[in-house]
Amino acid sequence: MQGEFYIICYDSPSNKRRGKLHKLLKNYAVSVQKSVFETFLDDQTFDQMMRKIEALMDPNADSVRIYGMSRRSQRQMKVIGWPGRLVEPDHYFIADPEGAGQGQVVTIEDDGDLPEWL
Repeated sequence: MQGEFYIICYDSPSNKRRGKLHKLLKNYAVSVQKSVFETFLDDQTFDQMMRKIEALMDPNADSVRIYGMSRRSQRQMKVIGWPGRLVEPDHYFIADPEGAGQGQVVTIEDDGDLPEWL
């Protein structure tokens, strides 16, 4: 998966919208603090995420900030504590729902039910 690195921060006075933003962003990024996410996204996925964010938020009350970082900037980023630095994955581990394939590679066909970030 090739993509650019992004830091996404958000806030909203509405508990409902804040919860929906958090749930949406979990489909695209890793939560590194309560309202801060990090991710690697290709252009198409980034555009898709942006459309969904814009549809959810109230631009007069909510704030969503997205910082794109170059590879060099990301390498210079200082991270202290958990969860550490996000590394662009070159593969994903998928849980076998029956547990039969523990520790084994599981081949998954995309039938449209996979999370959007896979």
